[in-house]
Amino acid sequence: MGQLLKHFLFLIIIFMSVNSFALPDDSNKAMQIHASSTLFNFKKGFNVYDGDVKVTQGSTRLTADKLTTQNNDTHKMEEAIAYGFQNPAHYWTLPKAGDVEFHAQAKVITFYPLKSLVKLEGDVVITQGNNSFHGPIILYNIKDQTVTSPASNKGRATIVIDPNQLK
Repeated sequence: MGQLLKHFLFLIIIFMSVNSFALPDDSNKAMQIHASSTLFNFKKGFNVYDGDVKVTQGSTRLTADKLTTQNNDTHKMEEAIAYGFQNPAHYWTLPKAGDVEFHAQAKVITFYPLKSLVKLEGDVVITQGNNSFHGPIILYNIKDQTVTSPASNKGRATIVIDPNQLK
């Protein structure tokens, strides 16, 4: 489980610098954002990428139906939300050469970088190889490195740990 928890951090890549935890050379690669429509408001700090959103930077990818970001007055990101209306929002990366790809999917993936929090909601599935987390809601505190799946009337959380994949 330690390896999966460690790689859970990779989920936040798209929201910080997109690749601070992915392959080392990913952060030096250009980020490409493709969407059917885009609203980029530098002055207000609110950006919307809508319709078949695809974000790519090196080995890191995010697909969503919609992605919104909100920056503060100093242009630091306060919130980023990836929505999966038709299909779950899907984030994946290759943590390091030789690792198994890390995948996270949910109806809504929200990141609060200034608070160091990630919230995944709605049919959450996080996998790396045979290890996985499944649940209706998963919260990740980056500073404390804690994963919480609160009680929900929408289902129970399940963790699958493959001892052969723990390092």
